[in-house]
Amino acid sequence: MKKLTKRLALLLALCLLAAAAAACTSSSPKEEDKPQPDSGTTQTQLPAGDDGAPFTLTIAQSSDPQTLDPHKSSGDIGANVFRNVCETLIFYDEDWNTYCLLADSYEQVSDTEWLFHLRENIQFSNGEPFDAEAVIWNFERAASEEYARQSFEYKKYISDIEAVDSLTVKFTLTQPDIFFIQHVAEVPMLAPAHSQEIGEEAIGRDIVGTGPYVFVSWEADTKIVLERNPDYWGDAPAIDKVVFRTIPEAATRVAEMVNGNVDIIMNVQYESTAMLESSGSISVIPKKMNRTEYIGFNTYDWCETPALQNKLVRQALNYAVDVDAIIENIMGGFGERVSTIWRSDYAGFNEELAQRYTYDPDKARSLLEEAGYKDGFDVTLMTDTDNHAKAQEVTEAVGAYLTAIGLNVDVQVLDDTTAYAIIVNGQDAKQCPGLFDWNWGSKPGLYESTLTGVLSSEGISSYNRIPGYDELVNKIIAESTPEGREPYLAELQELLADDPPALYLFRLYDIYGVSSRVDWDPNSHYAMLVREMRIAK
Repeated sequence: MKKLTKRLALLLALCLLAAAAAACTSSSPKEEDKPQPDSGTTQTQLPAGDDGAPFTLTIAQSSDPQTLDPHKSSGDIGANVFRNVCETLIFYDEDWNTYCLLADSYEQVSDTEWLFHLRENIQFSNGEPFDAEAVIWNFERAASEEYARQSFEYKKYISDIEAVDSLTVKFTLTQPDIFFIQHVAEVPMLAPAHSQEIGEEAIGRDIVGTGPYVFVSWEADTKIVLERNPDYWGDAPAIDKVVFRTIPEAATRVAEMVNGNVDIIMNVQYESTAMLESSGSISVIPKKMNRTEYIGFNTYDWCETPALQNKLVRQALNYAVDVDAIIENIMGGFGERVSTIWRSDYAGFNEELAQRYTYDPDKARSLLEEAGYKDGFDVTLMTDTDNHAKAQEVTEAVGAYLTAIGLNVDVQVLDDTTAYAIIVNGQDAKQCPGLFDWNWGSKPGLYESTLTGVLSSEGISSYNRIPGYDELVNKIIAESTPEGREPYLAELQELLADDPPALYLFRLYDIYGVSSRVDWDPNSHYAMLVREMRIAK
C-alpha cells in the first residue's frame, strides 16, 4: 500500500498538458484454417528448424498462470497454455463466427433444447475416449458451486445435460438464451478419469485434453513446456515444442527477444517498439483487443467508501479524469477512448451516449458538492502489476486526477494473483476496495459476457448494486430476436451513461513482438493458438 506521491503529481501535470447458428457448417472458417479429422493415414512430416532439429517456439510471459485448470482460470496467461491442450465443442474463427471443433454438428430442437453430435474416434491424449459422458462431466464440473464465480455464464440457464447416446449430448435450458452457443464455446474439455485420479488440487498443474499439444512440465516461475500431440485427431500443428518462459521484467523480455532467445512477447510497452523493430528480425504488431479498461465502483453497503453508492459521485468521477491525455501520454496513443462499457462493436451501440463523459473537473467538483461531498472523501484505488503493461501508471494517473478534485486517494499496487483473488472472490469475502482497476473482454458483437460478467449483480467482477441492471440483462438474454432486444439495449445504454457502474477509460491494444522465425498474425482471441502458427520459410 502506498500514498500518492510527487510522482503522481508529475503524472497529473503531464496529463494536463494534453488536451446462433443451427449447424457448424453455416459459419465455418476456411477449411484449411481449422483442424481436420484424422483420415487414418500417417500425419505429414512438417518442416523442422534450419538444422533439421525439432522446432521449439519460445513465448515469454510476465508471470506464471494462477492455474492451468480451464474451469477455474479466466486469465490470459493461463489460457495461452490450456487452450492449446484442451479443446471445446465449438470455437471461433478470426471473425468470431462459430465452427465445430470436437462437435461434428449441433442443432436447436426447441427454444430450450439443444443437441450436440460429437466427432467419432476422438481420444484424450492419455487414451481416454472423448464421448458424451466426458462432455457431461466437464460441463457439470464447470457449473458446480466450487467454480461459481468463474463459471457464472455456463450454469445460469442450464437445467439438465444428458447423453442421448455415446456421441450425442442434449442440453435443456431453464429459459431461452440467445448466447447459449457462446457458453458452449467457453468450456474446454479435460480428461475425466485422469482429472479424478490426480485430484482437484493437482488438476491446475497437470492437464490432459484432446488438443494439438500435450502438457509436459511446469517449473514454477521459470517455464511451462508443451509438446506436439502425436495422436492428435486433426491436422498436425507445425510447431514441435512450445516453451512458455516466465520473465517478469518487461525490459528483460525485450532484451531476450532482441538476443534471439524468445520468439513471441506480448504486452510490449510502446517505448520498446523502436528497439524491437530496429533489430531487423522482429515484427511489432499492435492489435485492438476485445477488452475495455475501467475503474470499477464497489457499491456494496459493506464497502469502506459509502460515497460510491451515490449516483452523482459516480458521475463526478467520470468527469474528473482526462482519458484522452492518459491514452496519449501513458499509452502512447494505443487505446480507444470509451465513455461507457458498451463498445462500438456491440449491438445497438449509441454513439451520442458514448461521448457523454468529457473531461470537466469543474463539473466533477459541482456534482460532488451536490452529492454532499464538497470536501471529498477517502477511497482506496487498487491495481495489479499484470493487468496490462501500463496498468500501474494509468491507475496512478487516475488517482492524481481524483486527488485534484478533492478526494483522498490511497493507491494500492498488488501482484496479479493477489489482486485477482480479491476481485473475483471479494464479493463473498467482503474485501474489495472502493475503486479497482480492471479490464473486461467479450467478442465483437457477442456482448453477453459483459452483460453477465460486469453488469449483472452476480457477475464475476460486478460490484454494482444499481437498480435496473439485472432486470435489463435478463430481458436481453431471454429475447430471441435482434428486433426484440433493441429497446432493452437502448435502455441499458441510457442507464450506463446516467448511472455508471464504473469509471470508463479505453479499449486496450495489445502490442506483440513476433520473431521472423514464425509466420503468425496475432488475432483478437484472448489466447495464443499455436496451431495457427507456421514456421517461416
